[in-house]
Amino acid sequence: MISKIVICVTAKQASVGLWRLKRLCSCTIFTNDEAGHNDFRLFLRHHADVPIHLIVDTVEEDFRLETLPHASGGARQEIVERKLNQLYRNTGYRTALFVGREADKRRDDRFLLMSLTNPDITTPWAAAIEDLQAPLAGVYLLPIVSQLLAKTLKLKTPDLLLMTRQSTGLRQTYFSGGHLRISRLTPLAGMDERQIEQLYANETEKTRLYLISLRMITRDSRLQLVFPTADAVDDKFCPRLESSQGVSCEVIDPAELAQRCGLEVKLLQQYPDLLHMHALASHSPIGNLAPAKQTRHYQLHKLRSGINLTATLCISIAAIIAGANLLIAANLGRQLKAAAAETQHQERLYAEVAQNFPKTSLPGSDLKTATEMAGKIRELNRTPQRMMKAVSAAVDAQPEIMLNRMRWKLTEDPNTRDEEEKGTGTNGNNQPIAPPVTPNGFYEIAFIDGEISNFNGDYRYALESVNRLVEGLKQNKSVEQVAILQQPVNTSSLANLQGSTLDEQAQQLPAAQFKIKLILKPEAAK
Repeated sequence: MISKIVICVTAKQASVGLWRLKRLCSCTIFTNDEAGHNDFRLFLRHHADVPIHLIVDTVEEDFRLETLPHASGGARQEIVERKLNQLYRNTGYRTALFVGREADKRRDDRFLLMSLTNPDITTPWAAAIEDLQAPLAGVYLLPIVSQLLAKTLKLKTPDLLLMTRQSTGLRQTYFSGGHLRISRLTPLAGMDERQIEQLYANETEKTRLYLISLRMITRDSRLQLVFPTADAVDDKFCPRLESSQGVSCEVIDPAELAQRCGLEVKLLQQYPDLLHMHALASHSPIGNLAPAKQTRHYQLHKLRSGINLTATLCISIAAIIAGANLLIAANLGRQLKAAAAETQHQERLYAEVAQNFPKTSLPGSDLKTATEMAGKIRELNRTPQRMMKAVSAAVDAQPEIMLNRMRWKLTEDPNTRDEEEKGTGTNGNNQPIAPPVTPNGFYEIAFIDGEISNFNGDYRYALESVNRLVEGLKQNKSVEQVAILQQPVNTSSLANLQGSTLDEQAQQLPAAQFKIKLILKPEAAK
């Protein structure tokens, strides 16, 4: 999120900081009384729809490391929820963080269970947030935020004791393997600086003994202590602590602390809780204790933000596309103007050249018509060559066939008749022929008249010869259709039978004549 409000709540006050782009804009302290609550409500009204993260710093907190059977999905959630109900049934501020898995054969899951045992400390502040329907993102315990503080300070030691001075007192938090294990809070009220420095050493020894009792460290282990502080610390503090106790001490002075966090030393001294607040504002939070009922307004806020972001992206993409289209349109407009100017220039040049053309008595339209007719004639130019090739290829295979006449026509009518055809002499197929339409509407048609040479009266042989000729023509790839118009013998049942066996002239047999109509396949126009 661009803006974020981080609140650190204690029993006496609430420190409220406003961050934009991970940079602190303001920090204000509101007292835990009616006037402070009213001022806090006014502050929230001025910063509506800004996500709120609430940190609680109190001794009334609990941390437990539990081992649960390994599960996943809904089963793991049910196991964890059942365990939380057993331990923390009187508070709604509770959660569990997955730490890792055991190294034994069962590989059980390890969880850090935590809760705020006294939720009354957050009641007035949470009530104000709920009344104003402000987006509460989560509630976090200060020790778990210390884990984020270690990342901010770039502390890479896996096992360390982080000691910080808060507005409520001295906070000591122990991390093992980079995960929170325990945390202690010691009040500092009524002490001067000399007593406080002595308290540092005493509380460190108590924490060390407590860790030994819990078997988190051994007596021979050297405890790594890191103390980031915005206040001046005696230079002899670390040597005295290292000599008297098994502790390795590192103090991060105010100047270095301000450099690592990007905050001013004056602000760190004025607001002791600002260090943890800045750590939460700079990283993704972990360990949210707030129930879903309190964070519902935040979920709606995220949904609205997502819708607004999607709409903004759509508008931006549409604007980019519209801009690109405008550029393309402008470019096309320039090209159109350039083309129009070039056309006018060419027309002027043509007009200048046309003035020197020789004058003719014929108008331009007639010349255009003549040119188109010449082109059409060249396109439809045909010769009988294809027809002759097809006929000669078939006749060469049958030497008994003798051609008497072949008439070639280029016509638009596929059913045209031979002008010299004798209507009384045809006895073949006179049915109309419908070949496919040619691209230019013209057909190459041939009428072939022939006879069987040396005919001796064997009409069956004559018929077979003509049929073979027809089949040979059909096998040619350039032939579309072949029709027999006249057979070498009249096979019609209506033909008259006449003659006499005693007539000597009957021995003179008539010629076996036939007639064929041939249509070629259309040829592509030249």
